[in-house]
Amino acid sequence: MDKVINQTSFLQSFDKDKNILLKTAQDQIFTDLAQRLVSITIQKYSIHFNPLGLVDDTYQQILDYQFENIEELEGIYENLCVAYRYKYGDNQLEIIWDGKSHEEKYKEEWGETFDRWAHDLTENPSVIKGILQLTIFNESKRNLTFVRNAVKGLINEYFEIKILKRNGVKRVILKEKMLRKAS
Repeated sequence: MDKVINQTSFLQSFDKDKNILLKTAQDQIFTDLAQRLVSITIQKYSIHFNPLGLVDDTYQQILDYQFENIEELEGIYENLCVAYRYKYGDNQLEIIWDGKSHEEKYKEEWGETFDRWAHDLTENPSVIKGILQLTIFNESKRNLTFVRNAVKGLINEYFEIKILKRNGVKRVILKEKMLRKAS
């Protein structure tokens, strides 16, 4: 009864669990989806902040961006991954009849959902500014913890959940909280 279980060996014994496969698939396509998030953000920046398409120094810097420092988006991407696994948390593997592997199917489904969420989230000007600050306008690789946490907070608000690193996902219903404060 006093046997200590190594976490790595414990997880290896469940390597065919849907959430393990889904997390692996999400990790494998981080670079592609992070670049897609920046591209969507640039498009939304043009719509919200530069609808006439005037090219000034700021907009030229955005247009010249080469997707060099997307590692700043890892925490934001991880929060979106956690929200996806929480919302679609069924851990039962299904039979796939079209010949795809589970990882291929999860990559495809996650990519489609990520695109939809990225378009929805970047309707918020604060998210646009935050993502641009973390990537394009972060030339000196400075510490942007505040910006990253602000964007994560907006993501939590969008999904009406709170993602805690140690405790996982905690369901928060913001409307009820606001009503309680008002009364």
